Order: sequence, then structure tokens, then C-alpha cells
Amino acid sequence: MKQMKWILLMGSLLGASATLSAQTQSFVKSVESVADGVWMAQTSKEVNAGWFLVGDEVIAVDAGSDAATGKELLAKIKETAGKPVRFLIITHAHGDHAGGIGPFVSAGATVICQERAAPAIAQLASREAGSKAGVVVVTDSVAFYGGSRRVAIYRVGPAHTQGDLVIYLPDDKVLFVGDVATNQKAPYMQSPDVDPRAWEQTLAKLTKLDADRIVVGHGPLGTKDALTNTLAYVHKVNELAAKMIADNVPESLIDANLHTLKEEGKTIQATPEFIANVRAAIRAEKAGAGAASTTPATSPTPTSKKKG
Repeated sequence: MKQMKWILLMGSLLGASATLSAQTQSFVKSVESVADGVWMAQTSKEVNAGWFLVGDEVIAVDAGSDAATGKELLAKIKETAGKPVRFLIITHAHGDHAGGIGPFVSAGATVICQERAAPAIAQLASREAGSKAGVVVVTDSVAFYGGSRRVAIYRVGPAHTQGDLVIYLPDDKVLFVGDVATNQKAPYMQSPDVDPRAWEQTLAKLTKLDADRIVVGHGPLGTKDALTNTLAYVHKVNELAAKMIADNVPESLIDANLHTLKEEGKTIQATPEFIANVRAAIRAEKAGAGAASTTPATSPTPTSKKKG
């Protein structure tokens, strides 16, 4: 009987512990100020989001991976900015950045995304918010003026996906890039609609912007080095993919070839992730992703300030 009571007591304690853990779980690891009226958050799943004030309203960038994260991001926005979210910009149509759309739409935010991402984003917004929510589509660029802040939203070109958007705050010298760039992490080049060649061109354009704080999709807040380092990585992957194709390396021997390649006398660190990215670049190159994509010209940054 004593043993039975002990088992029941332990079961009750474990159940209470699990309930307390669920109640105290945080979906947002950190929030930091990027500039006056501009914030960045890192979620518990190592995905970044951000927001900034435009007049008396807030524009948010990305929503986290699920409704619980989206809800907590909204709470953090209320704590820091203290204004309602008018627009939610989704940088690309991947679940880790767009899965938290529901709470934003339910709270009255209008979703903005790139044209090629719109079908997936609109479907997600409607499903998660329980309504037929529409989205505002950006083909090439759009600009906002609010108070003293200028905001430019660009599709500089295909890269991580065919529907990537970047958000530039020229007066703050802040650039939100989604997964077009990472910081202290390798970029993910295995999306079905990745365009590795155009990705290089896109990053080269972004390095010319006057921005010194880069909010990447994954990793800590970066400087322009986040752009140049991602560019160098993507270039190396593309270079090796082209070499594999030129040398007619069989599929079964790609891994072995990468493990034996040397650069400046040193063997390349061919991690599983790096090899997977090279394989993805080979597939994209063979499929002619670069030739099939169109890269709109970058629109000029707004040059005048308006009150509003």
C-alpha cells in the first residue's frame, strides 16, 4: 500500500511539474533594441523576427514558426513599442518565419509578402486566422513614410526562395533580410525554389546599401559582414557545384570528391550541411534556375521625409 501511495504521489508531482513547465515555457528567447524604435527578437526555435514604429503604428517583420510564438511576439511588441501592429511583412514563405501569422491577423494586422510567396502566405493566413484574410502583394518594391521614419520593401531578386523580401530603414541604417543572409550560421540552400546563382547577385546588391545593422533570419544581430560572409559562402558552394558538373562527377561520388578537395593547401571542411547545399546547387544549376528567373532592378530608396 505504501508503495502504491508513493507511486501515486510521484505521478502527481510529475504531472504538476509538466503543467508548470507548459505554463512557463517561453517562445521568445530575447528581445533587443536595434535602433531607436526598432527591435529584433530571437525565438526559442532560433528564428528571428523584428518590428519598428512608423508614426503611431507598428510594422512587424516575420511571425515565428507557430501561433504560440506569434502570440508571444505580439506581447513583446506591446511591451516595447506600445502601439498596434498595422502591417506584418513576411520575408519568405517558409513555416519557421510565417507559421505565427494567425495571431497577427486576428489582431487586425494586414499581411504583406512578395508576389511569388502570396498563394502560400494567403492560404496560411486564412487557415491560421480562421477567416479568408487577404494579403498585400509586393512585386518589386513599396515604400512607407511615417513620422520621421522611411521604410523601403524590396524584392532585390530571387535567392533563398523566389519570393524573398528585404526591408530597409535608410535613416536608421537597418536592414531586415530574412534568410537571404545569416550570421554565424550557414545559409540554407536547399529550398525547392532556391536560385543559388541569383542569390549571389542579390547579396552583391545588398552590400551596396548604406546599412550597418543587419537583422538576419537566423543568428545574432549582424553588421555588413553578415552579408559579405553569406555571399562568400554561397559563392563557394556555387563554385564547387559548377566544378562537379564540369568534371561530370557521378552523384554517388560527390561526397567523396568534396571531402578530398583542397583550398590553399587545406582540405575544405565538408560538413553534412555544406555537402547538402552543394548538392542542392548542382540540382538548381542543372535545372537552369538562374536562366528561368527574372531579377527586377532595385528601386531607389525614398529620398524625402514626410510627416504622417
